[in-house]
Amino acid sequence: MPIQVKENGYFEAVYDGPFKGVNVEQPENLMADVYSPSLQNVILKNAEIRTRPRISVGILGNQDKFPLNVIDTFMDGNNVYHTVMVNRRGLFQLSPAFKRNLKKAWNPVGTFPVQPGPDIPVAHQTFLNKFYWTNGSNNLWVWDGISSVGSPVPWVKSQRVFLNFRIIDTNGNVQIVTQAGFTGAAHPVWNVTIGGTTTDTASNQAAIWTNNGKPAPASGFYGTAVIDATNAITAGSFYLGVLASRLLMLSTIEGTGQTGQAFNQRLRWCPSGIPSIWDPNVNIGAGYIDFLEVPDIISGYLAIGDKTGFVFRTNGITEMTATSDGILPFDFNHLWASDNGIGNVLPFSISGYGPIGMFVSDDDVYNISIGGFKNVGGAARDAIMNDIGHATSTPLSMLVPKFSNTYSYLVYLLALPFGTDTKFWMYSLEDNSWVNWVKKNTTVTGRANLVATS
Repeated sequence: MPIQVKENGYFEAVYDGPFKGVNVEQPENLMADVYSPSLQNVILKNAEIRTRPRISVGILGNQDKFPLNVIDTFMDGNNVYHTVMVNRRGLFQLSPAFKRNLKKAWNPVGTFPVQPGPDIPVAHQTFLNKFYWTNGSNNLWVWDGISSVGSPVPWVKSQRVFLNFRIIDTNGNVQIVTQAGFTGAAHPVWNVTIGGTTTDTASNQAAIWTNNGKPAPASGFYGTAVIDATNAITAGSFYLGVLASRLLMLSTIEGTGQTGQAFNQRLRWCPSGIPSIWDPNVNIGAGYIDFLEVPDIISGYLAIGDKTGFVFRTNGITEMTATSDGILPFDFNHLWASDNGIGNVLPFSISGYGPIGMFVSDDDVYNISIGGFKNVGGAARDAIMNDIGHATSTPLSMLVPKFSNTYSYLVYLLALPFGTDTKFWMYSLEDNSWVNWVKKNTTVTGRANLVATS
């Protein structure tokens, strides 16, 4: 709006929103009034410039002082919520009374079999009322929120058992419920063949068990992805996802014990609804694929709806579509397979919320949906890419739908470590605007999550 000059010489400049945030592409005297060469510690919402929400320490780490790799909340099979945390030592649960003693906020659930355990970054996924996570080692860890010890228990008579429940049979093998039902008064004669099934002895609605070989490591929680039950080979991965009721591991690490070989172009899936089985010889619904026909490696995953997902690679994107419940349940379409193209160069810059996602490529920040791709770096792109190039550690991101129950504000939050400080770039999906700020003496080690604390 033009400057308004009054008779007494008083004048004012009025700027009308909505504002578009940071602009480093144009000289200051040429950019529109809705831009600024620098905007810090504010947010742009409803055509207003507002102070940003305060970021403060809400929950302290535990006594071992390892970085917190991930915090999340999941609901167990008894409809009880658990807020859990993973660090290099193991898995912890938030104490209901943490506000009375912040130094003892976390109660241990279990520890990694080898100490110290794998470090950041951590991929995690809640699936069928269980919390799964993996740290780029050859184990996919899981906790159900109910068992105080994650190791499989012995068979128990006259009990109702549900899908994916695990026990150790009298031969020392893991038996997994693949048809829910009841156990009998006497234990059955267990099938000793890998993948073989055993019908329990209950006279009505007898449970059916599947032999999954020797148990994977366990210590308060357990490793669940046995990909070769005969040779006790387990797998973990760098990334996790879910599509069409199947848990996915992407860019896997596979081996025995606590060591493994990396398969950076491999994607594995479990049978539909059975994340306790990963060996195709145990259940043909499990399987894997290697993207050998493309020149790059997997760098992340994002699901858009129940039937479509995008597998990100460093120089490309592969569309993954659920087609059946058979041996080959997915169709894979490489949107492009060139040596260079739009891909994801920062694995943990991928974030999704409902039908939309965000990620960082070599040339820009992109918004992705079923309708296609849109570059959104805009006038702030050069400053963002420059900061990414100077980050001292792995950038992390999250799409945050709201800052509280009464303050909805859908933003993409990109955290860039700079030594002991962190610079945040925030993109508003409502206003298509970028702002930034620096949080001193703060290092981000995991994705931002809204979690239950009471």
